[in-house]
Amino acid sequence: MVEGETNPELLGIYAQLCDKKNKDYKNKLLVSAAEKFQQLGKNEKALQIVSYLETLNIQSNELTDVKFLAGLGLASDALNKMRTSEMRYLTEAKTYPVAKSFTDAVRQAMPAAVLVEKNQETAPSVERSSRPQKVSRPQKVNRTSPTRSAPSSSKPASSKPAATPAKPKPTPAARPNFPT
Repeated sequence: MVEGETNPELLGIYAQLCDKKNKDYKNKLLVSAAEKFQQLGKNEKALQIVSYLETLNIQSNELTDVKFLAGLGLASDALNKMRTSEMRYLTEAKTYPVAKSFTDAVRQAMPAAVLVEKNQETAPSVERSSRPQKVSRPQKVNRTSPTRSAPSSSKPASSKPAATPAKPKPTPAARPNFPT
């Protein structure tokens, strides 16, 4: 599998794999090799290692990430080939539904940090649009019309405003006795 490879890190990983002292670390080294192949854009080789480890029932987050990224790399290459070399779009019946389903799944699996960031970006615009806008109403115009004058009463007008009764203070709600 390393035939023709020139990357020193990858060759170093394979040298460690061949060393009998690292027999206990073989699977970890193979995961590292798969990661390196994927990083180098050699997705087929990365997937070969992933498949081999899966047949041994080896599972890890790193291995799943390599499988995901390698598969995504292959899909991206195929899409670029469709668009540039073959000058075509995804087919409505076959390829588009699968691609749409995949993008929906990716959207559902967004990291929490991205979701928080998105909420912060959209929050101000939502606030602005959800606030009721002030509508200026035309002011009433006092029209003067002839009125009769009321007969004057014998009581002089009081200059003090009438006192309003004070509101009663609310009683505190009963609270349970918690130990302190």
